[in-house]
Amino acid sequence: MSNLSVIIDWKFVVALGASAVGIIFAVKMDDYAAERVSTQMVNACKEFAIAEQCNC
Repeated sequence: MSNLSVIIDWKFVVALGASAVGIIFAVKMDDYAAERVSTQMVNACKEFAIAEQCNC
């Protein structure tokens, strides 16, 4: 038998929870509101990725 170790990063757990919440809200919202929320979320993620790469 071999020893198997699985490490789950906290970012994975946060992303999984955020996607579950996003799906629940998207089901309850109308199409226009869901599109606005998803657009805002994508823009926020892009800004965070750009800010994280910056070594200011």
